[in-house]
Formats: sequence, structure tokens, C-alpha cells
Amino acid sequence: MLYLAFPADLRERYAESTWLVYDKQVLETSFAPGDILLLSSWVVPHRAEQLQVIHRARQEGARVIFVGSKEDETDEWKRQLCALGVYDFAFFGDEVVLSVLDDLIEHPRTPLDVRAYVDETVWHLAREDPVVVEVETPKADVDEPTQDEAPFRPRWRRPRWGKPSPPAPERLQVVQPRLVVVLGLWPRAGVTTITYLLAQLFAKQLPTRSVACIEHPRPWPRMWDYFQLDARMPAENYRHWTADGVGQEIEVDGVDLVPLPPGWIGSADYGQPMVQYIFRHMRKPVTLVDVGAQAPSEMLLGVADRIVCVLDCDPTFLSIAELGNQYRALSAKYGESMVTVLNKWTRYAHYEDLFEDAVKVPYLAPEMMQQALWAGQFPDVATLTSELHELTERVVTPLLPARVG
Repeated sequence: MLYLAFPADLRERYAESTWLVYDKQVLETSFAPGDILLLSSWVVPHRAEQLQVIHRARQEGARVIFVGSKEDETDEWKRQLCALGVYDFAFFGDEVVLSVLDDLIEHPRTPLDVRAYVDETVWHLAREDPVVVEVETPKADVDEPTQDEAPFRPRWRRPRWGKPSPPAPERLQVVQPRLVVVLGLWPRAGVTTITYLLAQLFAKQLPTRSVACIEHPRPWPRMWDYFQLDARMPAENYRHWTADGVGQEIEVDGVDLVPLPPGWIGSADYGQPMVQYIFRHMRKPVTLVDVGAQAPSEMLLGVADRIVCVLDCDPTFLSIAELGNQYRALSAKYGESMVTVLNKWTRYAHYEDLFEDAVKVPYLAPEMMQQALWAGQFPDVATLTSELHELTERVVTPLLPARVG
């Protein structure tokens, strides 16, 4: 199916096409493998929404063609489009040349056609198949029935030769690798704690090493020391993705960690390179980014499947007008993909009128959290089922891949 997010009705020109007139229609449309979306900046004018639509359509298997005005045409924007797997794009002045649209629809470009805007190291990954992971579902032991219970024994109960065939592994088709960005508005709200809890909650539901946890380049480096990674790898041997775009991960409790190197000092956001790294090299079913209290790039937030905004229940911070304005701006721009987590929740906090749909995470036992911290381990989520129920149901469960086969 060809979807036309275009200001003019071109359905007569393109048979069996669907016209998406308003930006809301585009945002609410689901796509399927083989679909083509012609996305124009005249129908979806805001860059953040363009990034959301492109990311979702690409992850659902659709090919995206982007057209915009000459005012939008920059090399940086073209590089961002290519980083998201969009190689078909055109920019027009006062008039749109329909023959150019015909050519883009009928003759898809490859990364080689736009090589000036594509990282050469990722050409071969541009058309990779979706990630597929397998899980073996153990078969429960069943006692053999007695003769009285089972007078008839079907002949197909066991194979005639050899050992019983093992059950086929259950397959998880990950159509959309998920990106979760965790951020806060002020220090010590618990962004890192919530990130690590989410990492373990996802990891308990997926095969080992299906979850990645990345430390954003802007905050201070803490992950390396938290998990005592010197015991696993000498710091001088560690290669971070900012050095070569690929880097390496360190596995801890089934989660692939991507820490900043010890002593890291960096003020750059690495917005586009980070998105390229996540979607071209990591390709995990679930990737979490711990941003801390630093505002990340619009590009990273724009492609996130879920933005988790962590606020602790401190009324002195919530009463600061500047922070309130920052929260309202985030909600207005990313409301549909954003979940607010009220961390360190107690019955004394009264925020229902401000955060009606917020996820509440109560104070967790200090002894247990300190034990995990000093042992260099993830918190044990198996002992926190009731405390993390809302977080699991509102953030984790909706993003888990559907089981097939």
C-alpha cells in the first residue's frame, strides 16, 4: 500500500493509494512490511514528529520517502535521514515536480546512491532483516497416567525410534527493536536506579543479552564503577563507541552494558552518531539509554519508543517554575510516548492532580539497594514484584515482543 502524506490529493495519479491529509492521521496510521510512506514536511511540519513517524514506519517494515521544502534541505538533515534508513528524499522550491516523486516511488535508492550522507561502515547493514531471537520453552514433566486413568494409549505418544524429539523452540519475532530513553529534570531523582530496574525487568522476560543499557555521553561516568567492571576488563582495553562508532559491550547478569570509559569528560551530545550506533550496531530487542538530568538531543527523543521521565517526590523541586516549564514542554512535544515515573513514592505525597497517569515507584528497601550498589550488581527485581508492578505493567509489558510460532 502506498500512503501519501501530501498536501495535494494524488490518488488518481497513484492507483490503490491512501491519502493522509492531517498530521494526526499519519501519527495514528499503522504500516506493514512492503508499504511505502510518502512523508512531506507540509503535512507533518514538526521535526520531532517527523522523526517519530519515520522511526515507527521503518521499524514496522515500510519504506519511507521524505519530501520537503528547500528551506529544510541541509546536509545534516540528509545524514539524519540516512541514519534512520531513509535514502529516498527530495526538496523542492515553489513547485513540486511530480516526475521526481514517480521516480522515488518506482526506483528505490540504495545507500550507495546517497553515499555522501551515509556512514561507509554501515552500508551492509542498511537492509538487514529484523532481529529474531529464540527461546526454548521447557516442557513441564507430566506423570504417566495409570492404566485406569488412561485405558487407551494413542500410538503417537512417543516416536517409534530413538529418543523423544525435543520441543521446537518458541520464537520471538522482534519486528520493532525498542528504544527506551530514561531522563530526569534534576539530580538524584533516581534516573539511573529506574534504568537499572527496567533493564532487569526486561531481561527477565527475554533471552540473555537481548537488553542493552547505554550510559549517555553527557552526564558523569558512573556505570563503570557501579558494576566494578575493572574486575571484568582492564579500562585501557575497553573501546567505547564514540571512538569508532562500534565499540564493545560488557555483559552483566544477561544485560549488555555500554559504560562511559573511566575518567570520561565530554560535553558533546553525540545525537546523530548515537542514533546510528543504536540502530545499526546494537540492534537489540530492547535498548535503554540512561540520560540522567541532561537534556538529550531532539533526534534521540524523537526516535524513542518510550521516554521515561523520572521525578522524585520532592516538593521543593516541583515548585520551581523553570523545572515545571521544562516538564510541560516535554509533555507537550512527546506526550504520547512519554511516561512519568514518580520515584520514592510515599503516602504523604499528593500529586494526583498534577500527574494523573504517573507510574508510582515506592521507596525501596535501603539495605537491599545498598547491598546491590556495593556488590556491583543489579537490584534483585524478583523480590520487588509488588513494588514494581506499575512499572512493569505500564513500561515493560507493552514493549515486549509478541511471541510467534
